[in-house]
Amino acid sequence: MIYRILAIIIIIASTIAYSHYQKNSLNFQLASENSAESVLATLPVAQFKTLDGSPFKLDDLYRDKRVDLLMVHFWGTWCGPCEAELPELLRLINRFEGQPNVKFLLVATNDEVIAIKKHLKTLKIPNMESVYWLVDNDNVHRDAFGTTRVPETYVFSSDKTTLRKFVGPQEWNKTMFFQTFDELLQISTRKL
Repeated sequence: MIYRILAIIIIIASTIAYSHYQKNSLNFQLASENSAESVLATLPVAQFKTLDGSPFKLDDLYRDKRVDLLMVHFWGTWCGPCEAELPELLRLINRFEGQPNVKFLLVATNDEVIAIKKHLKTLKIPNMESVYWLVDNDNVHRDAFGTTRVPETYVFSSDKTTLRKFVGPQEWNKTMFFQTFDELLQISTRKL
């Protein structure tokens, strides 16, 4: 009888310890000082290509429109974790679709346009005004952003300051990410 009680206590303690570990791990990823750890302090001057081959300059986005928050997400169809997290990322993006000053650049790195279009077709993505699908086969992601692996995500403010950097695949549909992006948007709009 005493061994059963001891086993139950050990199981409960292990569950609580694991939950605490997971919570601290996610909080560490979302720590507000994360941008200070990032080498990239501001949005670099860079140019990508759209899926139809047209040039896309990052500066033009800020020049032509008011941008309160900009997310630049590097991914690839050849990257399993990137493909796995993309539907969740799109749900996060959809949450901000009604806000015209929040923009999302989804940059496929070292990828083929045919493969990108095929993958997007399988996801049945609706046309989203705030999303720009781009391609980087010239290693701009590596040279300008310092990105050496994907997925990797940067969030920039209205004054092009780096607010946050996320390395690796994320669980974008967690409530903490929704709250974090709401807070980042508030911080960015205060900078105007």
